[in-house]
Amino acid sequence: MTTRTLAATIAVAIFGLIAPPALAQNTGASATPPTKLRPKAQEVANAVTVTVTNSRRADLVQLQAAESGSVAWKKVLGPLKAGAHATVALPRQFNCRVDLHGTFADGQSMDASDVEVCTEKTLNLTE
Repeated sequence: MTTRTLAATIAVAIFGLIAPPALAQNTGASATPPTKLRPKAQEVANAVTVTVTNSRRADLVQLQAAESGSVAWKKVLGPLKAGAHATVALPRQFNCRVDLHGTFADGQSMDASDVEVCTEKTLNLTE
């Protein structure tokens, strides 16, 4: 190796001028390593899975949940046919208690307050 080539190699190593691996360049991946849990994955990890059954005659339009006593409602389930069931990941709050608000295709709505979702793994929406 010539002195000039050796000097260039040392300069590149010292000043960080080495290009990222070709794979990262070709895939458009960022230089920062991925985090263990992305924000959406963290939400799922901090959630309680509950089975919701729509035992009403009307289809459910949507189900919202909020920490018990809060007004920060979050949609947790979209349309659900009458007689059908679905699993939903409800945000796990400090004390596992949530308020629920459901709206139905017939114009009716339902409210349930202070539901303990960590122990009650099923929600049955009735007339």
